[in-house]
Amino acid sequence: MTGLEDGLRGAYRAVTDTVREEDLPGLYERRARSTLGFTGRPPLGSTVRPRRRWFGMVAPLAAAAAVVVAIGVAVAVPKLVRSPGGSATSAAPAASAAPAAPVSAPPFVVVLNQPDSRVPLEVVSAATGRTTAKVLEPRKDTVWVDAEATGSPTTFVLAAGLLRGGLCNPTYLYMLTLSASGAAASLRPFTDPVVPAEIVSLAASADGRTVAFAADQCRGPNQEIGIIRSGRVKTWQEIYPLTVNSLSLSADGSVLGYVEGPIGYGHDWVRMLDTSSAPGNATAASKMVYTYPTDGRATFFTFGADSATLYVSWLTGQDTFHLAGYRVGRGGLQGRLFSRIMPDGLSLSRAGSQVLVWDPSVAAYLVDPVTGKATRVRPRWLNAWGIAW
Repeated sequence: MTGLEDGLRGAYRAVTDTVREEDLPGLYERRARSTLGFTGRPPLGSTVRPRRRWFGMVAPLAAAAAVVVAIGVAVAVPKLVRSPGGSATSAAPAASAAPAAPVSAPPFVVVLNQPDSRVPLEVVSAATGRTTAKVLEPRKDTVWVDAEATGSPTTFVLAAGLLRGGLCNPTYLYMLTLSASGAAASLRPFTDPVVPAEIVSLAASADGRTVAFAADQCRGPNQEIGIIRSGRVKTWQEIYPLTVNSLSLSADGSVLGYVEGPIGYGHDWVRMLDTSSAPGNATAASKMVYTYPTDGRATFFTFGADSATLYVSWLTGQDTFHLAGYRVGRGGLQGRLFSRIMPDGLSLSRAGSQVLVWDPSVAAYLVDPVTGKATRVRPRWLNAWGIAW
């Protein structure tokens, strides 16, 4: 769900990143991290790149530390999957917006609440807004950092990271399976459940058997793009000053698309990588298929549900949100479907066969993937820190 990736994870990452990258002498010079969070807009002329699910924000060290302490207490005794009626459950955050979703939209939404919430992750009915399941952290001292929908409306890939600081925090991957009514049927580790780095973007194939991730390398300024399939991991290197975000996998997992661009230069593009190619340099192994306007910022990308289309978005000027759809094949773009300006928007992802445009706390739209016609929805999760639909 591009898009789409905040509070604790972003605040904590802001603290640990600042200490380990700038304040401690002798450490390597690392890439500048994105400071765009879905709590605010990127400044005009900014070239920062939003992370799809970790809605990070830069906060003063003392304030962030206070947040970490408070949340550390809240998750001191984590529990696993709970049903809404369990004895240790708590009420979901209040919502004033009436839920509404077209019949074609998937029936359930995985909602990431702020990590200090008593229900950090819940499953919500798209039609009624009712909570159908609650999922707390699977391990001690971890926090949910990402969630990805698959082609099944009842299967999601979840990612959890550690609360403690450190250069090489692992990320733990899980598969969440729901019942037909949206109750949590199982939460189990993914086929290769541990990524030995903090991921910055995540994507899943339609069958849920392939997962892609981008991660900052533990030591050095580069990033790593990885594919997990059948219990095996294959990686490509993204060489500084280039950086990637907004990953999206084709339905069968054979092609990975992502946004790439140099840090600080404000000109991004979309690349497609054949996931069967040999490991090595990501740029050399991939093909550029789309270039964003030079004045575009907050760039996002997603494949369509059929993998024969792709969608791109960006902001210009006074936060004008642009959205465009294209047909795509192995040779690249094969014609434009539509190009339009949306009333509101910041992130881009997919909701079943629809395209989801979301500006947290402001508005959400489901967009027809062929015509570009937008339908505003008023979900109870509008103020969430992350969703997978």
